[in-house]
Amino acid sequence: MDNNTGGVFFLDAPGGTGKTLLINLLLAKVRQKKKIALAVASSGLAATLLTGGRTAHSTFKLPLNLIENESPLCNISKNTALAKLLTDAKLIVWDEATMSHKVAFEALDRTLQDFRNNKKIMGGVTFLMAGDFRQTLPVIPRGTRADELIACIKSSYIWQHVKQLTLTTNMRVHIHEDPLAAQFSNKLLDIGNGKLRQDPEDNLHHLPCGNMIASLEDLTSKVFPNIATYYKNHKWLCERTILAPRNDAVDKLNLKLLSRLPGPECSYRSTDSVPDQEQATHYPVEFLNSLQPPGFPPHILIVKTGAPIMLLRNLDAPRLCNGTRLVVKTARPHVLEATIITGSMMGENVFIPRIPLISNDLPLQFKRLQFPVKLSFAMSINKAQGQSLKVVGLNLLQPCFSHGQLYVGCSRVGDEKNLYILSDTHGKTENIVYEEALK
Repeated sequence: MDNNTGGVFFLDAPGGTGKTLLINLLLAKVRQKKKIALAVASSGLAATLLTGGRTAHSTFKLPLNLIENESPLCNISKNTALAKLLTDAKLIVWDEATMSHKVAFEALDRTLQDFRNNKKIMGGVTFLMAGDFRQTLPVIPRGTRADELIACIKSSYIWQHVKQLTLTTNMRVHIHEDPLAAQFSNKLLDIGNGKLRQDPEDNLHHLPCGNMIASLEDLTSKVFPNIATYYKNHKWLCERTILAPRNDAVDKLNLKLLSRLPGPECSYRSTDSVPDQEQATHYPVEFLNSLQPPGFPPHILIVKTGAPIMLLRNLDAPRLCNGTRLVVKTARPHVLEATIITGSMMGENVFIPRIPLISNDLPLQFKRLQFPVKLSFAMSINKAQGQSLKVVGLNLLQPCFSHGQLYVGCSRVGDEKNLYILSDTHGKTENIVYEEALK
């Protein structure tokens, strides 16, 4: 940065190695010199952990249909304040980079070369990506293993210009000098690197860590003990969750735990429609109501006062971004009043309106007018990436189906004794690891 030569770097950082602290120190050092350092992340939740962080999509105005364009660009005009910001930036940091599609980085590369009038990769700016390839790769709807690997940043022309840096010391182990934490850290790396012992009879992998739980009832009781009493404690609520690989299991768990909270339920029905009026007659409202695309709120949203919810869209980044967890304070007819329980704005009260959400993941395009939230006692493993929690339950009755899911699920906690795992295969499960992504 000091000699303006730029360069593209990747910081490989397993959980607990101090990646977020290091990034924030880098950002502070650059800004201390009155220079511009931009911090973005692939997920809204990861962005809240960075000083001045925002999601990559909102910062770079990346097109929603990224993978449909051959050579996409960021939706930024040249003579705007944002274009000047990108031109003058000395450092750009992109956290959880392994989650993003390679086309997003290529769109930014083309845009920066144009704005900065520099044909070097990323326009000659110092560009730092951070993440862990043991974690989940870009989500490709109905995609195959090959599709996920092709979408990975390692498959981009940019990767050949990347200088790799690695954090290896687990700071939790180093600071506390805890031998049990060291063992847990090594077990997690075995999961992430695909080195678990495999049963030759059923090809399942033996789980090396966590407390095995016999039933779903026991799992909910271990993660949320005496929930009817403790749910009013926001700190207690935000530091625990149950994770599952698939959304249908998550939705059932959320309704099960909601029923344990005292007080009346409030139901909100969405208004669903097809933007193209000519197609409206082909798709009855009842059919639209039954649709549940990924990242969409349900047709019937049920909440209670005190229930934890998660935001599904960026409303006011970085304060209210996709992945922010809140607690319902008051459920009103046309607005939800809620308290933020994660990130730097923790404790702040906000109002969440109904907004129109348009789906592009289905053969038809339809619009749902609904509060952009869902219950968050439980969440999908992919949604939990980037979070650090105190207590985690892992529901593996449906096994993990994609690269890195088991690693992400197990590594959300720093202490093995607070990890509870439900599996109906006697402490064994699927552990899917794409070796190509780790090379």
